[in-house]
Order: sequence, then C-alpha cells, then structure tokens
Amino acid sequence: MAKDSGIQALVESVREELADIARQAEAQASWSLALPVAVIDARKPPTRVYATAIGTIGSVLRISRTVDHPLIQQLFVLHEEIGPEPAIEALLNGADGEEFAELWEEYREEAKGELVWGANDAAAFVTKSKACHQDHELALVALVPGHLYSCGVPIRSLTA
Repeated sequence: MAKDSGIQALVESVREELADIARQAEAQASWSLALPVAVIDARKPPTRVYATAIGTIGSVLRISRTVDHPLIQQLFVLHEEIGPEPAIEALLNGADGEEFAELWEEYREEAKGELVWGANDAAAFVTKSKACHQDHELALVALVPGHLYSCGVPIRSLTA
C-alpha cells in the first residue's frame, strides 16, 4: 500500500468503488492488458474513481507529448522548491526560455480539462501493474493537486 498517509486516507474514502474493481482484478488468473486497474482523480471535489483495463488506461489518462521533456520536468522540480510562479519565471528567463515558453503553452493546452501523464509514467505503471497482480494488489493511479501517485493496494484490504 502507499506509504503516504494522505494516499491511504484517499483510498479509504473511495474503498467501496475500488472494491468492485479489485474483485474484477482478482478474478484475472494471469496478468494481461485486460487487467482492471483504477484511477482516482482527487484534484478537485468530488473525488472520482475510474475503472479501466491497463491496456486502455490511455482513454482515462491521456499521454502528454510534453510532460517528459527535461524543461517541463525541471519546472516540476522548481515548482516544489520555489513555488509555481517563480518556477515559470525562472525558466522563461533562462537560457532555454523560448523553448520553454513553447513547451509550457503546449503543456497547458494538453492538460486543459483532461487527465494527462507522461509516457514514462505510463510505461512504469504497466510494469507496476504486473507486480501488483503477482502480489494480489489492485494497481491504481491517484491524482491529487500537483501530484500523480501510482501504487498497489492489497485486494483483501478493499474486499474484506
């Protein structure tokens, strides 16, 4: 289970919705792209839970063309260190300011109203889903303001 107590509390708050998905995942004898996984969107109320197969998670979490770019990744680091506005200003005024401005605009367009993540995150989650299935866990992605977490939750803890 996720070590972060905030994620644990979030999972507990949607336990009933997750239980149905967990039962479906448990019924899968072996891992495949049809394995049910969950996405929790808690970025703003009300919290929503999406059930999808690992092979079609792109229909719930669209893969961004920009989020894995080093300048956008640098933005995320600076966002945590100095805050959102100073981070954007620092990158706009940096050596790669023009390139960052274009990427930032594209990223903002991509993220409008939709759940997005990077190809690296998506690939890592596929791998995580395989390990979760072997460990009798439900693989899930939780989106909270400013962060995306992926973890496995023991199926028994959801269905008991």
